[in-house]
Amino acid sequence: MTPRSKFIVSTAALAALAAGIALATPQVGLLFSSVLVTGTVNHDVNAHAHVALAGTEEGFSAQVETEGAANFLVLDAKYAQGGTTGWHNHPGILLLSLAADSGPIDWYDANCVKHVYNAGDSWTEGTSLHDVVFPTAQGAHFVITYILPKGVGRRTDQAPPACAAALGLI
Repeated sequence: MTPRSKFIVSTAALAALAAGIALATPQVGLLFSSVLVTGTVNHDVNAHAHVALAGTEEGFSAQVETEGAANFLVLDAKYAQGGTTGWHNHPGILLLSLAADSGPIDWYDANCVKHVYNAGDSWTEGTSLHDVVFPTAQGAHFVITYILPKGVGRRTDQAPPACAAALGLI
């Protein structure tokens, strides 16, 4: 590759990165974010559990599987009223719970469909685009477990989907 070609490719890559950053929506109202514990599994993970439950034929099953090394991380985070996570996604799987002192949250998917979660609720997130808004005076208090590829950040900021402007979610 000629020096001129390298310059053109590098300039185009930097311009694309700058445009992505400029279009991304920022987090607002993050009061604190504290990593409680983190660790790395330096091999594939394939853990499965099945528990027989009285009164059911199926019981309960769960499975966690990775291809390659993984970071496990537990985060404690609190947002103020009126805050937002900004539009983003994750490069892995998250297990989230709203703490008992949390107000409800409005969780929006890539189609701007709103899901309301309340204190004590739990759900999962992953690679799909989403935004979270904290409408009440209590704000929101999360405990989040991340399962991520080793060496990768927790989130990727993204530009909002087209539907977000009409709902004031930008």
